[in-house]
Amino acid sequence: RVSARLTNVMSMPLLIHAFSAGLVAPPAGTLIVGGGPAGLATAIALAKRGYKKVEVLDRLPPPPAVDDTAWSDTARFYLIGIGGRGQNALRKIGAWDAIEPFTQPVAGRKDWAPGSGVDGGVLTVRADRPPSNVIQRDRLVSCLLAESRSLGITVRHEVDVASVRWEGGEAVLTCRPCGEEACQLEEAVEGRAAAAAPPASGGEYELRAPFLVASDGVRRTVAAAVEAADRERRWALPGRRFKVTRFEDTSVRVYKTVPFRPPEDWRGDINYSARTAKANFDALPAPGGDYCGVLLIEPEDELTQGLPDVPSARRYFDDLLPMFSPHISDESLQAVIDKPTSRLPQFRYAGPRLHHRNTALLGDAVHSVKPYFGLGVNAAFEDVAALGQALDDSPDLPNALRAFSAKRAGEARVLVQLSRSFDLGGWRSFAFFIGPLILDGIFHGVAPSLFAPNTLAMLQKPHLSFARVRWRKRLDRTIQLAVLAAAATAA
Repeated sequence: RVSARLTNVMSMPLLIHAFSAGLVAPPAGTLIVGGGPAGLATAIALAKRGYKKVEVLDRLPPPPAVDDTAWSDTARFYLIGIGGRGQNALRKIGAWDAIEPFTQPVAGRKDWAPGSGVDGGVLTVRADRPPSNVIQRDRLVSCLLAESRSLGITVRHEVDVASVRWEGGEAVLTCRPCGEEACQLEEAVEGRAAAAAPPASGGEYELRAPFLVASDGVRRTVAAAVEAADRERRWALPGRRFKVTRFEDTSVRVYKTVPFRPPEDWRGDINYSARTAKANFDALPAPGGDYCGVLLIEPEDELTQGLPDVPSARRYFDDLLPMFSPHISDESLQAVIDKPTSRLPQFRYAGPRLHHRNTALLGDAVHSVKPYFGLGVNAAFEDVAALGQALDDSPDLPNALRAFSAKRAGEARVLVQLSRSFDLGGWRSFAFFIGPLILDGIFHGVAPSLFAPNTLAMLQKPHLSFARVRWRKRLDRTIQLAVLAAAATAA
């Protein structure tokens, strides 16, 4: 009896939450554009709130099953880290348990600074926060896809959304089947829009929904439609029209992936990296023990991009990355030679709101950053959790979307602005990134109760918003400069 009573008491908050969330009936149907991590996580969040007719549209074919042997091919799949922000958000969404078993925890990092020898790496184990969990990006999608299907969510693959318009209380999507060319991985080439999908057999058709969520990544079909609709408005307050803000890339880099198998005496739960005058190398562990490194180079680096054969590639890596070269197989070197370079996404964000009529926009559709610090996908999951919370707390869909915008639009902007300040290139990198890191290290070390850690460390703290991090670092910088000015005057 005691056990039964305790169970009833413990379940009461869930019942109250379910009752309050159910006061407003879910819309008759929900369409989600984009079947990546953010889109599928949104579908899961809605299904767990009682939404019955949830449909996801994605341009790509489905990934392999979560337990497929294809995941052992480390070089084939891009690795991403899910940090504390992403883990907390996925727990709120109710999807973390479906993902965690297929991840590899990372407890710290080992870095080789420019000029350091093979034995000059510095190991840092993070005791102040839980480990990040690394997973292949497509396997993350596979995990979320399996969870979505178990909840009765419909996922249509190889469907391109060509255009969006709004009629009355509905979003109207013009869709078409993807041809083979269109269903390849989307090319994130900066300065031009993704190519339109050539229609396959079957022609165009329309879908209508009273609730639309845009998580279509770099294509931003829905965001472009919202921007066009806002341009047609007769009047709007200054700065209130929806627009996508794009930043010039002042530190252009391209990359190649380099898989390797570390020796037995290397830790398998560490992020390994090396910085050189010519390139940067950063490697994450995949489940199973292999590592996949990302070699960042300048687009003008003809030597790296023009390696003719395996012996030449071996000499190149022996000279550039002697700590890693012995562990890179000849087969991997041949793959590096054969594979063309890839480009990184451009810094951009959408705003000043993240909704339009019955439509919410989230994830890479409203904020894209270079994947140096693991903030992109983690912030996307935070968007999804915030949308779910807004739906729970608001009396109707319009109010929920306004609340979601109020909570996340500023975060999208600050995330991109902060991330770009780390990647300005040239002297600006020292002025806005390296220099502040040095100052924070000195002042936080001397007076940790007065000065916060550096910006990168603070961005990893799940309980701090991006806006709060920026505000705190601006305060720290003001005090630091005042102290330095006073010291210079006294001297």
